[in-house]
Amino acid sequence: MQVRAEQIRMLYEQGPTIQLLGLLTGLIAVGVFWDLVDHDMLLLWLGAHVSLTLLRLGFNAWFTRQDPTGVAALKGWGDLYVASTFISGLIWGSLSLFYDPTWPASYQIILIVIYTGITAGSFNTHTPYFIAFPAFYLPPASWLTFTLFQQQGEGYQALTALFAIYIVLMYLSALRYHRSLTRALEVRFDNERLADELSSSNQRLSSLADTDELTGLYNRRSMFNCLRNEWNRHFRSRTMLSLLYIDLDCFKQYNDTYGHEAGDQCLIRIAKLLHNHALRSSDMAARFGGEEFALILPETGKQDAERIAASIINDLAHLHIPHTGSTVTDHVTVSIGIASMSPDEPDNDSVLREAADQMLYQAKHAGRNRFVSAADTHTQNAPTPLAAA
Repeated sequence: MQVRAEQIRMLYEQGPTIQLLGLLTGLIAVGVFWDLVDHDMLLLWLGAHVSLTLLRLGFNAWFTRQDPTGVAALKGWGDLYVASTFISGLIWGSLSLFYDPTWPASYQIILIVIYTGITAGSFNTHTPYFIAFPAFYLPPASWLTFTLFQQQGEGYQALTALFAIYIVLMYLSALRYHRSLTRALEVRFDNERLADELSSSNQRLSSLADTDELTGLYNRRSMFNCLRNEWNRHFRSRTMLSLLYIDLDCFKQYNDTYGHEAGDQCLIRIAKLLHNHALRSSDMAARFGGEEFALILPETGKQDAERIAASIINDLAHLHIPHTGSTVTDHVTVSIGIASMSPDEPDNDSVLREAADQMLYQAKHAGRNRFVSAADTHTQNAPTPLAAA
């Protein structure tokens, strides 16, 4: 149906041009045959031709404004176009009713040229939606062939045969062109579909390369890349950048007590908690080791970083994930090392990482379940309020 929908759209995209040319051809035909045909009948023919052309141009404008996409709607628009095209073909065919074998040869030739011209002109416009082509050209072509066949003068039979051959050749050529165009559209849509699938696959691969499979957080590689970019950006803006290193306390004992599957579920819950604290689009929560996490906080000073660290410890305490094997308390806890800096040289983010790692070591050494930031040590034994150590 996608191919058929595109073919219908092509009808309405190309239709106005051929319809305006048809209107111009009709006016020329009236001028040419004005002295040979009854004026009232010719004007009646012209009025019908102009009225239908304006109506079809209105249909084209309506289609363009609506831009229908539904299958039923597009089929309806296709049927409407074919019906109006068939009526247009009947009007053009009725022009042959004015034909008189007593016309001068030049006028007879002009009539045949008009018919072959409108047939050839509709070839590219109507062939994409194939039924529209014979719907248009068969009425005038058939009427002219029949009119010529009825004439008894010399050469009319040969002319009739030639015009009949022309009709058949146009039909076969149109059918072949339609099939080629259909195959081309099928290939185009297949290629677009494959391109979309490839793009989706690449996005999934990129996501897999950048994220931790278990927790869905960014992985070590992504964290390092992000930290390097943020470090250089903050070097240019001369603003504060904070990094939190977060490590689960006594996690080996947790696995030993509850099993590795439970340990994985614990890590997933911790990851979700950290993700919820990466509130801004520029913040990044990452898992860069077994039970080691990080939180990158751009444009964040020491006090705000400490507030976030305290919130993480408090929220984890409220989760109260049981941990009977812990030497700290009866539930899962974390230790956090905080480093906050305003970069003074580019590409030197390792300084920030080393500082955060050192603070994390101090938090572990001080008894765990707390955060430590440069120069000051802050302890929070959840769920009690933050206290200076």
